[in-house]
Amino acid sequence: MGFLWEAHAEAVERARAASEPALLLWPTHPVEFLLAGQEVNTSETRAAEAHIRLHMPEAVLVRVEAERGILTEHADAGGRCAVCLDPAADRRREWPCPTVLGLARAWGWQG
Repeated sequence: MGFLWEAHAEAVERARAASEPALLLWPTHPVEFLLAGQEVNTSETRAAEAHIRLHMPEAVLVRVEAERGILTEHADAGGRCAVCLDPAADRRREWPCPTVLGLARAWGWQG
C-alpha cells in the first residue's frame, strides 16, 4: 500500500527535521502551563503534556519503524496477505488485509 509507505516517509522526514536543529524546544521535563503567572497542573494540562510527548520526534520514529515491520510481515503475496488467514474461506485474506487497512486509516487514508 503505497499510501502508507509515503505517510511513513513524510513522518520520518518531519520528525528528523524537528529533532535535529532544536532539541531544546522539546520538553525534557514536565511541560509547564502558566495562567496569569501561576503554574497550572490539572488533569487537562497533564493530558496535554502526554499528547506532546507522544508526538515528539523520537516517538514518531519508533512507531514508524514498528509499523514498517508490520507492513513487511503483512506483505502482498499474489493478491493475498502473507500472514492473515480468512477462517471462513480457509485461505489467506485478500490484500490489503484488515491489519494494513487499519494502519492506513490511522494515517488518514480514506479509501
